[in-house]
Amino acid sequence: MKTFKFLKNKYNVELLIDIGTYKDIPNYFFESELHNTDFYELVFFSKGNGYLELDQQRIEISDNTVLFISPFQKRRWFLDKSKVECHFLFFQDSFLSSFFSDKLFSYRLQFFYNKTRPLCLKVNNGFFSQLASLNQELLHEIKTFRSDSEHIIRALLYFMLIRLNRAYSEHYLLSSETENNSIAFMFKEILQSKVRKTRNIDYYAQQLGISRVTLNKCVKKQFGVTVSEMANEFLLFEIKSVLSYTKLNINEISYLLHFSHANHLTRFFKAQTGISPKEFRNAYQNGSSVI
Repeated sequence: MKTFKFLKNKYNVELLIDIGTYKDIPNYFFESELHNTDFYELVFFSKGNGYLELDQQRIEISDNTVLFISPFQKRRWFLDKSKVECHFLFFQDSFLSSFFSDKLFSYRLQFFYNKTRPLCLKVNNGFFSQLASLNQELLHEIKTFRSDSEHIIRALLYFMLIRLNRAYSEHYLLSSETENNSIAFMFKEILQSKVRKTRNIDYYAQQLGISRVTLNKCVKKQFGVTVSEMANEFLLFEIKSVLSYTKLNINEISYLLHFSHANHLTRFFKAQTGISPKEFRNAYQNGSSVI
């Protein structure tokens, strides 16, 4: 699978953000072959057609649509790029997290690493115009880079991400709070990296130095689900990903995801989806399981 790498020195200075259209970023393609990137992406479609298959989601690309893509999310594009108009905004996590001394920043945003909600937002003309103006300011600052430009670029990006988080959270009935409840965001970060190895809730509580009850209260307040429900969402996502993008059999997947027996994985998957792993894989291969 092809991975697009972030070009840090494109502007003759190490800058962990990039923005533009095809004219500015000619090496970025809407490829139909499975691929990913090692950076965060926001794609703003003023005109769209076709669809994107993004980590088991099928996202219709229409006018005034914003896409949110996290690093290493697998995707395939099915559109005619000659009939779309859009801006790309790419950045690496350290561009913001180091500046704000907050390694959890990207986990505070509801649209990154979300396993259950659509990774897109259709906005009205007024808001899209505001986003387009911010993109133009960012592009101008990058292309006319000066000694203080990085501060302006970070401020503009931060402002845009918070505005988008508010809009996304309101649309999908989620909490837009980003400054409090750090325990919930820390859990989200750990779960993202550890769910393939363990679903033991006591383990996560111990890692965070709190009780299981406190962890559950914080996660429920921020994400609207219990700790167990969120762990199940992340685990189910991992199983679907392996079923969709590898040829591993059920025994191999069970070993990879630390299930003690293959039938335990099958039981879990069927309880969550209503179908067996084999039925899911067959449906995906026939083009009918991506939703």
